[in-house]
Amino acid sequence: MLALGRQLSNRFDVVIAAGNQGEGMALLRQAALCGLRVKALDFQRPSEVTRWLARSGACLIHVHAGIGWEGHELVRCGKAAGLAVVRTEHLPYLLTDPIQKAQYRAMCLSVDQRIAVSQSVLDTHAGQGSGPMALVHNGVAPRGGDAADAKAVRATIAVREHEKLLLTVARLTAQKGHDVLLAAAPAVLAAHPAARFVLVGRGSEQVNIEEAIERAGLQNSIQVLGQRDDVEALLAAADLFVLPSRFEGLPLALLEAMSAGLPIAATAVAGTLEALGLQHPFLARADDPAALAAVIIKALDQPDEAQQAAKAARQRYLSRFTDDGMAAETAAVYADVLSAQSRQGMPQ
Repeated sequence: MLALGRQLSNRFDVVIAAGNQGEGMALLRQAALCGLRVKALDFQRPSEVTRWLARSGACLIHVHAGIGWEGHELVRCGKAAGLAVVRTEHLPYLLTDPIQKAQYRAMCLSVDQRIAVSQSVLDTHAGQGSGPMALVHNGVAPRGGDAADAKAVRATIAVREHEKLLLTVARLTAQKGHDVLLAAAPAVLAAHPAARFVLVGRGSEQVNIEEAIERAGLQNSIQVLGQRDDVEALLAAADLFVLPSRFEGLPLALLEAMSAGLPIAATAVAGTLEALGLQHPFLARADDPAALAAVIIKALDQPDEAQQAAKAARQRYLSRFTDDGMAAETAAVYADVLSAQSRQGMPQ
């Protein structure tokens, strides 16, 4: 949302709106630091959200959803306020409960256009809602911290010069497969005792992950840093990016690692495959600790091949997954939606 807001702000009057507590406020603080207009909303009071939207002068609301039951109320608020509504799906269609599936289909009837962040997301949503979906790949701003930042951040997390920093940036949830990574770690450490795993992110599984690390006696080899604001420096400091996900839409942290030219070992799930390409040499089956350990070891054993793969991944990023490309495609969706709204005689 921040990347999109920054890139679109020279073409549209953009306001980033989010919940008025917790992660919503953290997002708004980041948006304000980027120079974007922001609005804190109480999503527990949809009538107030609708009134603000109606008074805001907005012509379009863009709702971002991670899972299928998110954002339904916001879609309703947008339509009640007379706005065009665009909704982006960031994850594959995962709903199995009949009531949730019916609620999703009903919500889709109010959406002017849905967007999928990858072809794999689009494929799973096909037929699950009304109308066709647009494909707009996720995009990120280029990453590339300098050597001084990299050296400094390694010092702050006590990773020594000769040690290999294996970085995972992901929400600490079951989807991201941290438990699989922890199960793979002993085999990696047996082959490369100087490997150091660094986990960045927060989420519902953090306590379980920390307890599992302690039970396994891996506190000296695996750190959980929580949420960080120096990810760019961590990417520059790392030797290998590891993403052990069980499923993905099109993972932003992976795109950032690609943009930074960092070697990558990951699981061969749909969104990750779409980002890296089928020929990426360091892919493992999902939910398979032995397979994940094997590709991590292979990447550490073959640094020249890992660097070549990193160069190829960076070229894929530049050609398909930049923030300006994402913004241009999104702007085209907005133009189509607003043009259709104008033809229907609705105010803009």
